[in-house]
Amino acid sequence: MTVKQQAGWQSTSSSVLFAGNIFILFLLIFSSRIVLPPWLQVLGRMHPLLLHFPIVLILIAGILTFIRLREPAAEIWKQQLASVLLLAGALSAVVTVIMGLFLSGEEGYTGSGTLQWHKWSGVIMCWLASGLYWLSNSAMQRPLLQKSGLLVTMVLLIITGHLGADITHGENFVLAPVTPASKKAGVPFDQALVYDHLVKPILEEKCMNCHNAGKAKGELAMDLPQQLLKGGKSGKLFVAGQPDVSLLIERLHLPLDAKKHMPPAGKPQLTPEETNLLYYWIKGGADFKTKVAALPARDSLRLLATALLQPAPAAAPVYNFAAADEKLVQKLNNNYRVIYPVALNAAPLVVNCYNKDQFNAKTIEELLPLKKQIIEMHLQKMPVQDADLNTIAQFTELRVLNLSFTNLKGQTLSALAKLLHLESLSLSGTSVTAKDLQVLKTAPSLKELYLWNTALSATELDQLPASFKQVAIIKGYTDDGKQLLKLNQPLLLNAAMVFSKDMQLQLKHPIKGVEIRYTTDGSAPDSLQSPVFKDSLALNESTTIRAIASKKGWYASDPVQFNFYKSVYRPDSVVLITQPDGTYAGNGAKTLCDGQKGGLDQGNGKWLGYVKEPMTALLLFKQPVPLQSVSVGILRNINGYIFPPAQLEIWGGVDAQHLKLLKRVVPAPGKKEDPAASMEVAGTFPVTPVSCIKLVLSPVEKLPLWHPGKGGRGWVFADEVLLN
Repeated sequence: MTVKQQAGWQSTSSSVLFAGNIFILFLLIFSSRIVLPPWLQVLGRMHPLLLHFPIVLILIAGILTFIRLREPAAEIWKQQLASVLLLAGALSAVVTVIMGLFLSGEEGYTGSGTLQWHKWSGVIMCWLASGLYWLSNSAMQRPLLQKSGLLVTMVLLIITGHLGADITHGENFVLAPVTPASKKAGVPFDQALVYDHLVKPILEEKCMNCHNAGKAKGELAMDLPQQLLKGGKSGKLFVAGQPDVSLLIERLHLPLDAKKHMPPAGKPQLTPEETNLLYYWIKGGADFKTKVAALPARDSLRLLATALLQPAPAAAPVYNFAAADEKLVQKLNNNYRVIYPVALNAAPLVVNCYNKDQFNAKTIEELLPLKKQIIEMHLQKMPVQDADLNTIAQFTELRVLNLSFTNLKGQTLSALAKLLHLESLSLSGTSVTAKDLQVLKTAPSLKELYLWNTALSATELDQLPASFKQVAIIKGYTDDGKQLLKLNQPLLLNAAMVFSKDMQLQLKHPIKGVEIRYTTDGSAPDSLQSPVFKDSLALNESTTIRAIASKKGWYASDPVQFNFYKSVYRPDSVVLITQPDGTYAGNGAKTLCDGQKGGLDQGNGKWLGYVKEPMTALLLFKQPVPLQSVSVGILRNINGYIFPPAQLEIWGGVDAQHLKLLKRVVPAPGKKEDPAASMEVAGTFPVTPVSCIKLVLSPVEKLPLWHPGKGGRGWVFADEVLLN
């Protein structure tokens, strides 16, 4: 390139640079009156792609300016290169600033805060770079002024980039790795506010990067309570008292790869505890001033808040002893005495004893070879005598000792005071007295003492903390009949919800004297007319059990529902012809016949999810079975893009190459108001001997017009296949 040609294109570029700066000034003055066409919005969204060019070019030009070469020819060449780089950097800065001004005019960005600082620092940096280029090519070159200006420009460039990163990725994104993390002072439980100390920190960490005063995506900002109440472009963020119809909860529960799932894929997601806390905060009225301590004692929000407000757990204890001989541990294990490590491959051991008729003094003595490894001994309800405590005292590593409801009188408790590591001692249900307990004051590590149902009077129990200042005295609950409490729900003991022939339903309640009343027809049970559950209940067909717990002097529990499913036949193997989409792969093919129902949480690893193509599965039997019906468990969550299948095809035959269509089932389509539910799609046909079953479960190809994802494909989820 000749000198004349070089001068020509530099002159043209300089004119373009001047025009670009004038255009930036025009955009700044008339920004409130400008309406951008869609194609310019596209150009504006390319701002993050181009901004790297001015950063690199201007930084290199600045560095070259501060380098001095000895050779005059080389110095001249370096100055020319620095000038060209500065011109290219200034031009790319102009284009980047114009794109940024286009982008800032879109919804989701406001004219305050970080965005304003980013905009003006970028504009000033662009003007400085342009002015420095013109100065470097003028007859009145001033090296000192040029170097000072380049230094200021480079500093502004770094500040502008830092502010831009804050807008895109969140506050202090660039410097976060080298900035000491601020430790928030723990707030006392009685002063903690649900919103300020629990809800707001979740929103700040997981939501406010995109929904803040400077970058309100979807016209939603979350900095202030009034902004949360106002909502955004899609409407109110939540309906106080109704989390199931609140936009916030709906977006949190969308599939991770759904377009409107929040936070977006790739961003830090909320933990189940955080999601539940937001759910129960909204359910409780979404108040911004409620104290945690003001919530009812058994309120779900209070229980969650209590767990989250607890200080971080102490570091795991370090045990300075070797592991016991595995063969010795196996030898000492039997049906009535179980010894196991506290964790896989861990040295500390735990002992549990069962069946009081098989227990005697030797039961403990035989464990002495493991006295340096046993840290927990659970002997509750065993006929332990006072003399046995001298043997127990030889287990020098004991941390936990449970002697509840044993035959202790309290005469030899002083032996236990010698255990240097004993932290928890349970003497509930024994005959120990307040006088007997005094010898335990010298136990160096004792932290918990369980004493309910002992010979101590209520007055003695109240006075005991004065003697044991560093020990928590657990006195248990005394029902004086003055305060009515609500019972918790009955507990299900059965592990599987699917059975083949029949099963014995087992329910229990931890409180003594509670009656469990139930129904099998889906109706609500009551505490007067519904049958009383005894030890067990035989089920020989698919059944819905609803049950409550009731007791005189207590409020009855909320009803609980359990669904049990009969599946006479179980395939010998299952093969998935098409593979699940996304992360919804469950336990592979076994998911369809593992006896486990998925519930309402599609992400719990018990569901197979399909969206791109139908679920196609083969169920194979070594011997033919006479089949009459097939049922596939499905999930419905309209807000989560999960719909009933478009259809279910059931094919059967002697093998995969000889199949005929046994039944095609077209379920009712999902409706806008349908609640989330775990359901069944079933097909019945004449009895047919089959060795192979093929199931084709097709997702909805086009979501209805009333759905946010209208026109897109719906998801279909499957869990358990029932064969009868």
